[in-house]
Amino acid sequence: MFPMVTRFMNYGHQTVRATRDIGQGFMITLSHVNCLPVTIQYPYEKLITSERFRRRIHFEFDKCIACEVCVRVCPIDLPVVEYELSTYDRHELNYNQIALGHLPMSVIDDYTIRTILNSIQRKTQ
Repeated sequence: MFPMVTRFMNYGHQTVRATRDIGQGFMITLSHVNCLPVTIQYPYEKLITSERFRRRIHFEFDKCIACEVCVRVCPIDLPVVEYELSTYDRHELNYNQIALGHLPMSVIDDYTIRTILNSIQRKTQ
């Protein structure tokens, strides 16, 4: 006799739990009945978005200085910066002097260094 009573009680608990879950879902549905629709007619209506909305990056090619910040910031690596570095190398540094802690000196005689040395030599003569 007791197993039949316990089965009936379990059935009652399951029925109450199912009714409560269905009631909660129905209450959520009823709470959204009075809300306005979110759908807009896109070509004819424009949605006003917040300022921090992540959308298309505004990029002006005329102001680009090839710093590659836009490439680093973009989450999908979309922008590709193509630029050419100049082939003119102004200085060739003597890395042996830099390794010893001296200031970098140009291996090729620079015009400014040459004029300073010439002016010092003229003063001493």
